[in-house]
Amino acid sequence: MEVLCVNSQFPAPVLAFYAEFGVHTPQQDTLYTVRQVKRHTSGETGVLLAEIQNPAVPVAHPVLGETWFEPTFNINRFRTLSGEPVRKEALEEVAV
Repeated sequence: MEVLCVNSQFPAPVLAFYAEFGVHTPQQDTLYTVRQVKRHTSGETGVLLAEIQNPAVPVAHPVLGETWFEPTFNINRFRTLSGEPVRKEALEEVAV
């Protein structure tokens, strides 16, 4: 599934954390392909992008404690090619 980044603004502490681990973030008005969808325990939906392959970073997990995962980007940062929010049904077609 192709999506367009409509929000590439990250809080300064997040950018500092990403910089520490060499994480690249999506850029405004750039087209990306969703390669994987992740449903988080918080209820949020994150995506991994084919064009950005990031290293794993330490994440506090409610069950596993500290573990390492590739960071995802909230689906709300993206829109479909027609400018609509990405629908849950469309994401179900992407391999999880």
